[in-house]
Amino acid sequence: MKSDINKDNFLGKWLSGDLSNEERKTFEESEDYIAYNDILRGVERLSRPVFDIEKGLKEQKIYNASYKEPKTSKVIKLRTWMYRVAAVVLLIFGLKTLFFQDVTIRTEMAQTQVITLPDNSVVTLNAGSSLKYDKDSFIENRVLRLKGEAFFDVSKGSTFTVTTKNGKITVLGTEFNVYSRDRTLEVHCFEGKVRIKKETNEVILTQGKGARSNEKEHLSLFEITNSKPDWLDGKSSFYEVPLEQLIKELERQYNIKIHKGNVDVKRIFTGFFNHTNLETALLTSFDPMNISYTFESQKIIVLKNK
Repeated sequence: MKSDINKDNFLGKWLSGDLSNEERKTFEESEDYIAYNDILRGVERLSRPVFDIEKGLKEQKIYNASYKEPKTSKVIKLRTWMYRVAAVVLLIFGLKTLFFQDVTIRTEMAQTQVITLPDNSVVTLNAGSSLKYDKDSFIENRVLRLKGEAFFDVSKGSTFTVTTKNGKITVLGTEFNVYSRDRTLEVHCFEGKVRIKKETNEVILTQGKGARSNEKEHLSLFEITNSKPDWLDGKSSFYEVPLEQLIKELERQYNIKIHKGNVDVKRIFTGFFNHTNLETALLTSFDPMNISYTFESQKIIVLKNK
């Protein structure tokens, strides 16, 4: 039996269950079997490595400078087939951790990005937003995670689900916009049907319908008249939102910082601003609210009640 264990095809027979009961029992009582199981257990405990090349180089130089020849000690030899098994198992594990990864796309302030998903659905990501999905399982389950705002043009197919911290949106094939920031969720349906679920509250939107909620309200329905989100055309529109929401969107679209001063940011705002001219955007946003603004620097603006 000992000689059989050293054969190259012996391990393959054992892994595939082709050993006889006598061969398997003899192998499991051997030192070779114990050593092999130690290798497998060690691999299972491995976590995905994170490599810092510069740190590793510095540590290696320090180690080399202080290295001393070790005293001769007893050497435990592994059989050739054990090296082969360890190498193959580690290679498989390394490939798995390398390729089985989530895909995350992020947009910076004042940036939008168009993404084509593996199922040919197209997502336009608004400024200061992020999208995350599992590339390897996406075709099968079509689930992704959104932080911020995005417009979705979904290809026909299986259920397509957008999860956010404020609720879950499910469709089959349609065009819709999702806004999920802070504790506010707003969804516009431009084509097809959209199901929205927030805790125990659930609604279904059809073309031309929208829904909105915050931490204090259930989903409320309203009509939309445009055929796509205004922000795709370089304009942010608002309907009865706290002034604080307007300010945060201005900061995202222009990569600026706005200090509220003595302004009550809980006031309700309805209106819009464009994404092409900061002065014009500030004027159309704050002049109707009787709020003045001054530039403390190129990127810092201070508000004040008139």
